[in-house]
Amino acid sequence: MRKQTKIAAIVSAAALLAIGASMTSFAATGWQEEDGTWVYYNRAGEKVANAWEYSGDNRFYLDDAGNMATDSLIEDNDDYYYVDANGAMVRNRWVAIDNEEAGEENQPDVWWYYFQANGKAYKNSHASGTIFKRVINGKTYCFDEDGKMQYGWVKKDDGVTNYDDNAYQECDYYFGDENDGAMSVGWREIALTDVADADTEQPGDSYWDSDQVRWFYFKSSGVKQTSSTNKTINGRKYGFDEWGRMIADWHAATANNADNELSRRGSMNNATVAATKSYAREFMYFSSPEDGARFTKGWFKVVPGYYLNYKDYDDGTDRWYYANGDGKIAAGEIKAIKGKKYAFDLKGGMISGLALLRTNGKEISEYADSDGKYDSQESFETTARSMGSDWGFYYFSDNEDKDGSMKTGNQRISLDGENFTFSFRKGGTRKGQGITGVNEKKYYLGGMLMTASVDNKIELLNKNTLERVTVDKFVRDNGLVGKDVTSGKVGQANKDDVVYTDGTTGTSGTATGLDITSLTSDYVVINVSGNVVKSGSKVDGDGYKVVLDGSNRIKQIIATK
Repeated sequence: MRKQTKIAAIVSAAALLAIGASMTSFAATGWQEEDGTWVYYNRAGEKVANAWEYSGDNRFYLDDAGNMATDSLIEDNDDYYYVDANGAMVRNRWVAIDNEEAGEENQPDVWWYYFQANGKAYKNSHASGTIFKRVINGKTYCFDEDGKMQYGWVKKDDGVTNYDDNAYQECDYYFGDENDGAMSVGWREIALTDVADADTEQPGDSYWDSDQVRWFYFKSSGVKQTSSTNKTINGRKYGFDEWGRMIADWHAATANNADNELSRRGSMNNATVAATKSYAREFMYFSSPEDGARFTKGWFKVVPGYYLNYKDYDDGTDRWYYANGDGKIAAGEIKAIKGKKYAFDLKGGMISGLALLRTNGKEISEYADSDGKYDSQESFETTARSMGSDWGFYYFSDNEDKDGSMKTGNQRISLDGENFTFSFRKGGTRKGQGITGVNEKKYYLGGMLMTASVDNKIELLNKNTLERVTVDKFVRDNGLVGKDVTSGKVGQANKDDVVYTDGTTGTSGTATGLDITSLTSDYVVINVSGNVVKSGSKVDGDGYKVVLDGSNRIKQIIATK
């Protein structure tokens, strides 16, 4: 937009009449009107040419024919002047002069000049290769050696407009469009065309199209801000690439196609794990292209970048991330935040729900996402029994948008629509890990409380393997045979009041004398609440009565139906 200070040379009608009146009063020497134009004769009666002469307070220029110049750019002793339609020298004024080369190689329609109080146009008077700037009405402008106001992108070391599509890469200043020209200070949104690196910076994002509108920040000197991810502006942090474009969305100095392979492949060995975490921890998030402020510290939920997590990027899956005080995200760790602990996978996404982790309690070496591995009781127990000693189940709130923190102690967790009781360590280096083994007289596997099914009422639990079996299966697996209480006959397994034995006691004696404690020494009896039955007798869903000796040991199994 043309600035109000830039006006064409116009002389009022009153001024014109005043000038005309004074000129017609000139004597034989001095100003004379000839053939519709004004000329000037010196005292010798010679017509003056290529020189300035006064009329009142105004100066006028006589060309090489001695005629008064009008509406013209005058070059005199390497200086430039302008005379208006009445021939008077212009002072303290902007003037737009038609460009004879308009339209050629991005040339503007007009060139703007500023003529000082002495009538001289501002021009680059510095040594070659140095920018020339002047403050006019509180704004700074740049002029070339011919007095033409420069605009757009300008390099510090030549001070002239650069018309290349990628001029923003090489130039230091931006001076607005051809009818503006004021040096940019502070934020400025600038359209870029045919950006050379558009296809490689951030594939798949329209923000990186070849035609872009990008934010730049210019210091008080007019020089653009470049190569920073920690620039404070109005109390907020911003980033700028090597060419001055404000960084938006995800950014890491190391992000490139080679390292991007880390976000595509698994991390099954320590070397790859370490590399993946290190790579992810370099990423920062700078908000939208319209904002650009860096998330310096705290939570934010967005879709990860192409180079950070290709799968989630491709699926459009948003994740929670946490920025440390330097803006870089947490990744591959269990981190304390405001008194609570949170877990982040190897690519920085917050982990929620039931999670299988290989961790020392702080650094996460591996995160086994469920993918059906433990989404039911059966699959959970299979996974828990096969996992290595350096693995463990942890539980982080299922409501990731509200909490997401680590949970300890007893928790109710749903697997395939069925609720189960879990218990997680409350302290130590393995805080949060699901308990395996006995705790408070109950048995757990990977944190899951071992209970008998409601239909079975009671089950036998192997204390070493934490496997549960029904009484019937225990009988069959161990080849136990029945002994009739009345007759003492062995092998009558389906009759009432049959005591099961391993057959080592022979066929004589009474039923009450039969004892299988040695056979069941690795087992305890658990009920539907997970409690261990210590003494007495309990009948299961199949009609088997299990008799205990008062020390949790199974003494007899008796068929009751």
